[in-house]
Amino acid sequence: MQSWGLTDKGCVRKMNQDAYEIRQLDRSTLLCVVCDGMGGAKSGNIASTLAVDVFAQEIQRTWTPNMEWDKADQILKNAVKLANFTVYDQANQFEEFEGMGTTLVAALIRKNQASIVNVGDSRCYGISNGSIRQITKDHSLVEEMVRSGKLKKEEARKHPNKNVITRAVGVERKVNI
Repeated sequence: MQSWGLTDKGCVRKMNQDAYEIRQLDRSTLLCVVCDGMGGAKSGNIASTLAVDVFAQEIQRTWTPNMEWDKADQILKNAVKLANFTVYDQANQFEEFEGMGTTLVAALIRKNQASIVNVGDSRCYGISNGSIRQITKDHSLVEEMVRSGKLKKEEARKHPNKNVITRAVGVERKVNI
């Protein structure tokens, strides 16, 4: 398996608010996590870095090479909850971090299996045999409108609220994963 990471601030933002980590947990298990700080909120870069660090450390702490695969989903969810609590706590303790939050998408991959979690509109794609397939569903206002039939997929790309997310890590006490 090949893995790599690259971030780019894009054409709109002055600061890159992305953070990621690729971590080999054991000989056959890889952890990949990407967080994108909320651009409209202050300290999005802090939220994304903190979430990646806490998430990856919690997975490293709880993962064992002989773990039954059905526990992978649970440790991913627990790590998201811990990252959420940590970002939320920091945002509520310090004025300069008030309102900060981040998206999160992560995959735990062992041999030919993957367990994936996401919060927000950062996506996970599967690439195989020359094709690319979106695996996760965005937690965004526009995506919800498309799913409910209120908006066509083509209209979503140019919708004025296309960047409004409905879930994020760190903005509320509890996170819907």
